[in-house]
Formats: sequence, structure tokens, C-alpha cells
Amino acid sequence: MSESRAKRMKVVLTLTERSEEQAGQQLSQFTAQVDTEAEQLRQLDEYANQYLNIYADRKTAVRPQELIAYSGFIQRLGVAREEQQARLDRMQVQLDRYRQAWRVAHQKTESIKELIVRLQCEENAVIDKRLQKEMDELVGQAYIRREDQN
Repeated sequence: MSESRAKRMKVVLTLTERSEEQAGQQLSQFTAQVDTEAEQLRQLDEYANQYLNIYADRKTAVRPQELIAYSGFIQRLGVAREEQQARLDRMQVQLDRYRQAWRVAHQKTESIKELIVRLQCEENAVIDKRLQKEMDELVGQAYIRREDQN
């Protein structure tokens, strides 16, 4: 007898599980990268706030050159923050793509699992019918033998 469809589908299930696992690993790795970039943005914001607070406390005796340097540094911090935020935004979009790819892979795996269960139920029903038919035939033959003996 040939191999059942449910057993053959288990090969497909193995492949989809690998695909889902790979998508999950990519999602996990990229999530860690996004978290790192978000932490860098948070640190940059914290540094800028500290710098602004320190400089705000120095209200007396600020020379023009210090004010120009301060203004330039604050401007560079703002540009760095904008660049970091843009990088984080791009990464968030890519993270959503990885998340969606994992969802699709997961759904395929679950669908194949459901198909295998359904196929196994159908195969069991066919086997049960066959067994019932054989039992009916055996009972019928036993009845005929008893009738012939009487």
C-alpha cells in the first residue's frame, strides 16, 4: 500500500516549519537591532538634555565664541538626532516586514498542520469503513455457516 497523504504532507510540514523558524530568527535578530538603535536615540536625547541643562546653568560670563560653539554643537546634536530617528523609522518599517513574513510562514505551518489532521481523520474514516465492511462480511459468512450446519 502506498504511503498515506497525511504522511507525505509531513515532509511539507517540515519544510514550512523550517521556513517559519528562519523567519522567526530573522525577526528576532532584527528586533534586537531596532532595540539597539532605539537605545542609541534615547542616549542621544539624554546627552543633549544634559548638555542643555549644564549650559543653561552657566548664564554668566558667556563669551561670543562659546555661544557660537554651543549653538553649532546643539545644531549638530539636532542633526544627529534627526538622522538617528530616520534610521530608526526605516528599521521599524523593515521590522514590520519581517514580522509580516513570520506571520505568513506561521500561518502556512498551521494550515498544513490542520490539513494533516483532516487527512488523518479522513484516512481513519476510510479504514473504519473498511473494517466495518469486513466485520459485516465475516458475520454474514458465520451466519451462513451456522445455517448450513443446521
